[in-house]
Amino acid sequence: MISAIGIWSAVALVYAIFWAWYVGLKGKLSQAEVEQYMQRFEASGMPADKLDNLHKFLAKDDGREWFMINLLELKSPKRESAKLLQSYSKTFMAGMFKRGGHPFFIANARAKNIENLHCDQADNWTSTGIVRYRSRRDCAETLLDTFGSDHHADKLASLEKTLAFPATTSLLMGSPRVLVAMGLALIAALTQILLL
Repeated sequence: MISAIGIWSAVALVYAIFWAWYVGLKGKLSQAEVEQYMQRFEASGMPADKLDNLHKFLAKDDGREWFMINLLELKSPKRESAKLLQSYSKTFMAGMFKRGGHPFFIANARAKNIENLHCDQADNWTSTGIVRYRSRRDCAETLLDTFGSDHHADKLASLEKTLAFPATTSLLMGSPRVLVAMGLALIAALTQILLL
């Protein structure tokens, strides 16, 4: 006979495994790790201005999750460009998922900018997406896997322009950490009611 302790222990174990994957256990980057990554990026041929920006981002690692905010404008014909972008996304997201990353929000534009200040050329967006990264370490690994790859070439061929910048949250509604905990607790409670 399954006991209540057994049920809740099993749920706690499942959540611990989820936490280890989704949150990670490595902590923030050390200075030595940052410099190692920068050497690898430099060897990959990344432009100097992007190297400087990336170095600042990695050096200020707080060990927390963060989100990449993306704005995308597809090239015409958009149907063919959308297929190329989908091909890129399939490979890119497979690499992201194994590192606890995933799309958090995806939406299609329904009009030109409602408001823009000093950014007249930044218009005609096709879509926007927010992608969750587990850590800046995972970002570095993902970028090294991506730059210069065939699937990254598909992305570049599909886009007229793009804008992407990293952000950390001050308010986040509906984190999977909370949703998974609530879902597992519900399953455990219902299992206890049905079996005990």
